[in-house]
Amino acid sequence: MLHILFLFNAVPARERRGPYSDCLPWDTVHQIYRALMESGNKVYPVNVHSRQQLEKSLRRLPHPHLAFVLAEGYLDEPRTLYDGSGAAAVRLLLQRHDIPASHSSAAAMEICRHKHLTYQVLQQAGLPVPPHRLLVPSQDLLPQQLDGIIEAIGFPIFVKPDGGGNSIGIGPDSVVYSPAELGHRVRRLQDTLGELPVLVEKYLPGQEFTVGLIGRSPCYVLPALGFLSREVRTTTVKGVSHEAEYIFSVDRRYNFLTELAGKVLAAIGGRDALRFDLRTGSDGELYIIDVNGTPSLNPRASLTAMAMATGLNYKQFINLILYQTLLENGLVADGKLQELIAPALALLYPYRLDGSSCQVASA
Repeated sequence: MLHILFLFNAVPARERRGPYSDCLPWDTVHQIYRALMESGNKVYPVNVHSRQQLEKSLRRLPHPHLAFVLAEGYLDEPRTLYDGSGAAAVRLLLQRHDIPASHSSAAAMEICRHKHLTYQVLQQAGLPVPPHRLLVPSQDLLPQQLDGIIEAIGFPIFVKPDGGGNSIGIGPDSVVYSPAELGHRVRRLQDTLGELPVLVEKYLPGQEFTVGLIGRSPCYVLPALGFLSREVRTTTVKGVSHEAEYIFSVDRRYNFLTELAGKVLAAIGGRDALRFDLRTGSDGELYIIDVNGTPSLNPRASLTAMAMATGLNYKQFINLILYQTLLENGLVADGKLQELIAPALALLYPYRLDGSSCQVASA
């Protein structure tokens, strides 16, 4: 039996807004915990509030063989939940205690949680991203920065925070059509999130898609989702059921997305679970607009829906991620976990991408 440390950030439903909108609701925590318990391992749940509290928990608990990490930062330091630093910080703390963590490494999380770094890495790998510029409000000459962005990109423009995830700071007015609207939106983000960098990019008016992956060697590219609505996918929109089409292996688009998925995983250096979003530009081409290293495992989330489309149930889905993490770290899965995962692997075999297609180009 292995000792699994389950780290997360959870707040009551009424508090899941602003800097805490990326936190888990308690019902989701309970469902993930119950699923992990089915693995036959000992699971120790910790709601991560502060660095000191996490250190204290590590001293109190038996030394974990592995941490299943969904924590995006520290609740007592709200900025870490949205400025891009939290997911990496938690993993670095675990690293100092020689505790391997699920999902991607601290370095990969640093890339995923800072969108301009995501774009930079993807561009270097020859992958499509929209025309964009990084705006730094804390620097002087903000009007000159805005003028340069308008000249380089042209309207309409999409404005979003450079750090964080779960559509924090993104709303219907993130799409701007004039210099006045651009300046107003940037100031609104400053009021909400402080002097953090802002990513400004060409607005893509077409259909949005999301692609989910589990594992790395091998990795499994799940049936993709194509959202039928063209509206901006804000936190509110994501929380409401909307029509979407599944893109299965019989669809020619699946092969294209699968090839792209392997390249994204390798470029980012991701593993275990990853989701990336694409949107169609006015030129008809697809551009990657986000890569999430800790995609939501909520039973109603996109990654969960894509996994369910293969025939997995929720318990298998959660434990499949755990199983892949154990493999990555050279840990032997308990017989109960192997028994639980065996039918899941059979269901996923048609979605298996050769491991060499997912490998990181350099350590």
